[in-house]
Amino acid sequence: MRIGMDISALVKEAAGIGQWILNVIENMMKLDRENDYFLFTYDEVKLPFPLAPNWQITDYGGPDHKQLHYLTKLPGILKKMNIDMFIGTRHYLPPFNKKITYVAIVHDLIPLYMPELFTDEHKLRFKVFTDICKYQADKVVAVSEATKKDVIKYMKIPEPNIRVVYEGANPMLTSEKDPEGIAAAMAKYHIDSDYILCLSTVEPRKNMLRTIQAYEQCVLSDPQLPYKLVIVGGKGWNNGEIYDYVQAHRLQPYVIFTGYVTEEEKRNIYANATLFIYASLCEGFGIPILEAMQSGVPVITSNTSSMPEVAGDAGVLIDPYSTEQLKEAILSVLKDPQKRREMSRKGLEQAARFSWEKCAREILEFIL
Repeated sequence: MRIGMDISALVKEAAGIGQWILNVIENMMKLDRENDYFLFTYDEVKLPFPLAPNWQITDYGGPDHKQLHYLTKLPGILKKMNIDMFIGTRHYLPPFNKKITYVAIVHDLIPLYMPELFTDEHKLRFKVFTDICKYQADKVVAVSEATKKDVIKYMKIPEPNIRVVYEGANPMLTSEKDPEGIAAAMAKYHIDSDYILCLSTVEPRKNMLRTIQAYEQCVLSDPQLPYKLVIVGGKGWNNGEIYDYVQAHRLQPYVIFTGYVTEEEKRNIYANATLFIYASLCEGFGIPILEAMQSGVPVITSNTSSMPEVAGDAGVLIDPYSTEQLKEAILSVLKDPQKRREMSRKGLEQAARFSWEKCAREILEFIL
């Protein structure tokens, strides 16, 4: 079988979907040596590992008008190359060819029911491609039960055509500590005390403002809790209110924004954290929850969408719209060392249930 896959999310910084693509490809290569895979992109992509002989990268059009090329040029290329199956890694599918089996990977449909959290351009593009997907998709992989419910509700895909396949976390993230690596990361980002960690894009959907406010009200007001708040991740959209709040309340000495960090730095920043907070308003899966648990860090996360699925009974679940609940949860964890140890133990057990090898194997079983 000749299988195509969209890897265009790897052209820029490999964030959530990009990391999904890299991990799935790396593990699928180990599992499938029989079928031929063609990885479609509009611009140069550098993979961090060599491709197996039955895998190759194929260009479909250049960076100008990339969405238009995806809709108009790619269908003809797929036909010419006799592609039997195409995997849309972000549920964006090229139209017009029903001889191909189309597999859509749905990470989330949040722009459809929380549109206020996205730009007009993003919402329009998302709606167009989602409408195409409704009619093109033969099979859908949803990354959580919560996302599966959204696929049924908003895309009207029949339930037998949907398979839930959970994601994994980078296996290099462990509870083992590297003192030299930790010291280097702490020095680079000027982290000079114990800290609470957040890892996400700085934008409204990630609920960072309430997280900062809860931290300010319960940690900074208690001299027995000498913790800083470290926020790892790039800048998203509409984040001015977050940075303005930190400046207006003179929180710069306590709230540290690192921006993007390397995978090695991330491993060490996770490993040295006392507590991890992921109070997002809505998620399709929530990989940072899994990463923190795999690093042995106690987790506070939201009780909405997919996050309870990922955290299981290992995390403390809160209403993300309640700053008061978040404050109480933070205090309950920071002031109880025994609770932190128990959460760490249960988190490691929960994280062990997920892996990228398992993810790739279940996808192959479903699509083949």
